Amino acid sequence: MGAHPAVALKSLNVKPVTLPNLVWATGTVTQILVQPGESFYTFALKTSTNTILLRIADPHTGSPISGVTTNNPIFNLMTEAFMRKLNLDVGYRDFGPDPQSGINNLCIDRVSLTSTS
Repeated sequence: MGAHPAVALKSLNVKPVTLPNLVWATGTVTQILVQPGESFYTFALKTSTNTILLRIADPHTGSPISGVTTNNPIFNLMTEAFMRKLNLDVGYRDFGPDPQSGINNLCIDRVSLTSTS
């Protein structure tokens, strides 16, 4: 067996991962779709101009997250907003078309729920 040539880390030309821009949307959650077998957790957010489908997924890679439960703060806030018909702000990242679901992979990065009282 021959020795493998050493490669200096500097020569690998590693570039940092560029995240899609963070986009904010304001509205109310009108539908929740949960498919645990596919790790697919989607919320329809009705804004003043349209309805967008937002997913709970890894906001840095767009990859599905398995085992989402009420312990997940995003799931918890989105569900609470749905049940109480509350307005909320959602920051999400667009990872492009998702061939499995047929929609864009809009991954929730953060949620802001504000009380008016």
